[in-house]
Amino acid sequence: MVLYALVILKILGSSLFWSNDTIKIIFLGDIMQHQTQLEAARKPGKGADNPLSYDYSTYFKHLESRFISSDLRIANMETTFSSPPYSGYPVFNSPVSLLEESKQGGIDIFLSANNHICDKGAKGIEGTINAYNSLRIPYAGAYRNEEEREILYPLFVELKGVKLAILNYTYGTNGIPVPSPYVVNLLDTIKIKEDIKKAADDDADLVIATIHWGYEYKLNSSQEQKKWKEFFNQNGVNVIIGSHPHVIQEVEVEKELSGEIKSITAYSLGNAISNMTALYTRTGILFTLKIIREINGKIRLIEPEYELIWTSRPGAIEKNFTIIPVNDFIDSPELFKRVDEWKKMKNEFTNLRK
Repeated sequence: MVLYALVILKILGSSLFWSNDTIKIIFLGDIMQHQTQLEAARKPGKGADNPLSYDYSTYFKHLESRFISSDLRIANMETTFSSPPYSGYPVFNSPVSLLEESKQGGIDIFLSANNHICDKGAKGIEGTINAYNSLRIPYAGAYRNEEEREILYPLFVELKGVKLAILNYTYGTNGIPVPSPYVVNLLDTIKIKEDIKKAADDDADLVIATIHWGYEYKLNSSQEQKKWKEFFNQNGVNVIIGSHPHVIQEVEVEKELSGEIKSITAYSLGNAISNMTALYTRTGILFTLKIIREINGKIRLIEPEYELIWTSRPGAIEKNFTIIPVNDFIDSPELFKRVDEWKKMKNEFTNLRK
């Protein structure tokens, strides 16, 4: 077992004692890998079964300025990393170069508890865990066995003197049983309460739940999501980041009478990058959670920031797929090699703003 994951991830060192510290954590939605994306990433003349045959260097290129100004980046990786052949929907299996390029592009932590983690059975889960470990990438959500889960979960992160606990769960695995002895974190009230208690016992200053839930293509959260949200809030988790619907859902910020933020729930960030064609599936949210550690040590949440991102198809801006911040491109059709791409983005942006 790789032991680096046992150590709290420390980023940016210690804080200044004479001023408040603001921590910015960026969350992205689903990183998908459909067949068209595999074909677009494959280098000319290279074999389809070689993981080095694929180039994903454009995926996060246009998010660099946002990433640089944040302290941590987290995304849901909705594919497995197993041996070839590589495939898209409905059985996701990607070359490890996607994970490597995502790390180099700026993502620090990946979430693996989603409905596609069991697509390739035990071989897929084992390959995925091996990929994270070989690249020394922290992750949460799937484990080789209960003993490994006990050691590695929750995932603890220390930023500027603030200790965070990252939780990750999925509603299910598309009806595919989790192969024994592997463990995938499912929405289970008893287990979740134990995980929250463990986070508290380990002196976490803030617990963040990342949840794969809800109904696909629905622009509003479901009653089931709201019930789970209340459950997490009642048990001491006041930050919830959602994925799975593949479209954007509402962000709720609840406040005390004093104006202090009590809880933040982003029900769905939509897709980060995919080849989906359904309405609104090309638009996602780049969500920035903001935490302040005051001089006296008190931890509090402040208003989050979020902006729309768009999956640009090959040939529109870059040779390959790429994620672009809508605000940077919405008034600049000249930046697009195909004006139809700009029109589609502008149309979705306009409709979502209504």
